Amino acid sequence: MLDAFPEELTRICEVLKENPKGMAVRDIADAIGMNRNTVSRYLDMLRVAGQVEMKTYGKAKVFYISQRMPISAMIDCAVDMVFVVDPSLTVVEANDTICTFLGGCHDDIVGQPMRQSALGAFDHPLIVGRITDAMDGKGSTDELRYMRVDGEVYFRVKTIPTVLNSGLPGVAVVMEDITGKKVAEEALRESELKFRTLVEDISDAIWIIGDDGFFSYVSPRTEDILGYLPARMEGESLFSYIPEKDHAEVKAALEGCRESQQRGGAVIPISMRHIDGFSVDVEVSASPRYDLLGDFTGYRAVCRNVSERRVQERRLLQWKSFLFSIVQNIPAKVMVTNAADRSVVFVNRSFEEMFGISSDDMAGKQCGEIFTPALCRMLLCGDKETLQSGEEVNVPETVAVVPGVGERIIRVKKIPILSGKGTLRYILGIYTDVTDTVRNEQRIRAERDQAQQSLDAASILIAVVAPDGTIKTMNRRGSEMLGYPADTLIGRNWFETVVPPHSRQILRQRFFGVLSNGGFSAVSENGYLLHADGRLIPVAWQNAILPGEDGTPAGVVTSAEPLLDMP
Repeated sequence: MLDAFPEELTRICEVLKENPKGMAVRDIADAIGMNRNTVSRYLDMLRVAGQVEMKTYGKAKVFYISQRMPISAMIDCAVDMVFVVDPSLTVVEANDTICTFLGGCHDDIVGQPMRQSALGAFDHPLIVGRITDAMDGKGSTDELRYMRVDGEVYFRVKTIPTVLNSGLPGVAVVMEDITGKKVAEEALRESELKFRTLVEDISDAIWIIGDDGFFSYVSPRTEDILGYLPARMEGESLFSYIPEKDHAEVKAALEGCRESQQRGGAVIPISMRHIDGFSVDVEVSASPRYDLLGDFTGYRAVCRNVSERRVQERRLLQWKSFLFSIVQNIPAKVMVTNAADRSVVFVNRSFEEMFGISSDDMAGKQCGEIFTPALCRMLLCGDKETLQSGEEVNVPETVAVVPGVGERIIRVKKIPILSGKGTLRYILGIYTDVTDTVRNEQRIRAERDQAQQSLDAASILIAVVAPDGTIKTMNRRGSEMLGYPADTLIGRNWFETVVPPHSRQILRQRFFGVLSNGGFSAVSENGYLLHADGRLIPVAWQNAILPGEDGTPAGVVTSAEPLLDMP
């Protein structure tokens, strides 16, 4: 048929080759000076011959020189399963890959209707529908799950319109086995789910911060600390939640974390704004993040609310506690030993800094090969109990002499790490340096005892009455004067216990009035106190306001000296 019109068909093909973007029937007719109907008929002939392709854009039809690969070449070079069908869905060709998969030979498949051959397993409504569409020139790509006795198999199915040697339209079906990819995707989803569950369950907040300072991930625990929903914070700058006066300090701390030669990170104290307007003291354990090429991409941060700890530090002058988060980045010293032979498996950055030895140098060695016997006893204390019980062991404070550091007071916790089968495999040791805290507590305790001794040595009654009227302090002389054993008056109400009934109301009103409006007179006054046996004791007393840490009255200091007689 094509040989009867060689010149016209050749001219049409040449025009289309000169216009690779395609041409409409009218454009082709104008280019070769031919009637549109005649050109349309020639184009149909070229389409049937597989030399021309057509695409529809709305009502317009655009024609191109065919770019289809010959069926034989496609099957020869394809590594996936390929078969070709004609308009009646009879199998025209099938490669060896699909024959092997179906457990049949080439002759049992080719020439048979698809439904009646081994390909009947793929007689799926989706595939049949896509083949029908491809007969009209509409190729497609879909994913299909195939059930076998030995499990599920996933395919990416491509239908490619083609023209058979007979001139009839046909469809090449290419089936790519993507089972491995699907399994990997499912494993990745499970891994991500486990990670998110872990992040959401731990008490600390986890943040991912870009190199521009903007949040890219905020864990749900952040709402417990700052009151903001994660969705609100993501995409915003960390510094929009920090007072402007602290920006330079926080930026410097992050920059120092980034430029550090060791990538363990740093612990940064930050005051952040709560959604309700008040400030929250947090400690951010930040470590730099790098991509596969080693380029800096931002920070991974673990955030914890330490507001309550800050209050305790102000009361006790100093209170140390170490944050637990990512093992390599926590301030506490960590050493992991093998439960079988007690060899060192790992120490974290904080441990390296304190003891002056790297994790690589310690790995695989016994503690005695590295440290002095005394230091080994401290590092391995609690291991025996953990091995015997398989439970967590807390060791009271112990004194250790650390080379280059000096005498330190260490608190030790040992945690068993079990294998998947439940056997004890490792022992995790966490060593917290509490030297400063213990020494501060000892100093405060000594100062308190010294102050109490001074009060007890006084020859007059000295007492401290709290703003609510209860006795906070009473020296020994005061207990003796009032007829009570030492310390038994502590916690009792001053007015109900030692003030005579006839003057309680007046003195109580005066007490609370002075706390609200001013101070007591510096002049000594005479009056009576109530003895434990009911007697009235004449005394000369003097009162003074006791200021608190914030400037408000913390109570009243009362001193009373017994009088021999009263006028």
